[in-house]
This record gives sequence, C-alpha cells and structure tokens, in this order.
Amino acid sequence: MPDREQWDEILKEITELCESHGDSIADFKRCREFNRRLSAFLMMVEDMECYQLADRVMDVLIICSPKEGSRCENALLAEGKLERIRDKVRKQIDEYG
Repeated sequence: MPDREQWDEILKEITELCESHGDSIADFKRCREFNRRLSAFLMMVEDMECYQLADRVMDVLIICSPKEGSRCENALLAEGKLERIRDKVRKQIDEYG
C-alpha cells in the first residue's frame, strides 16, 4: 500500500487528468495524449500495488477510445469515473490525517 507521499503523487496526477480531460474531448491529438497519460497512470498505480484503483482506471480506459474527426461519445461517463477516482484518492489521503 502506498505511503502518504505516494498518495499525494497519485492525487496530483489524477487531478491533472481530470482537468485535461475536458480540454481533450473535441481535439483528437489531445484526446490521444490524454489516453496515453491515463495508460501511464494505470501502470503507476499498478506498480504501487493499488490494484483496486487500477481496476477503476481500467474502467475509464475501456470507454476512452479516441476517434479522429468525432467528439467523444463517452465524455460524461469518463469524466464521472475520473472524478470518483479522484474522490477515492482524496478520501485515502484524509485517512492518513
């Protein structure tokens, strides 16, 4: 299980992902970059052995499939899932005190 510093790192990255997601919806290149960053985030949480969190990130990756020339059909669903991940991480940090 991650220590407080690692949880802070996870929170920083998921917060940045939440913020960048909205900017990426209508821009294919940004969407691909978001997808790449989300994949890297998945690897990071797996390396930290946060498997339950990794499962939630995989849920977002499953619905996140950038398509050139079209707006994301699952943007709201992905946004909600990202926000729930961020809230879960915040709660974990709060438990550290």
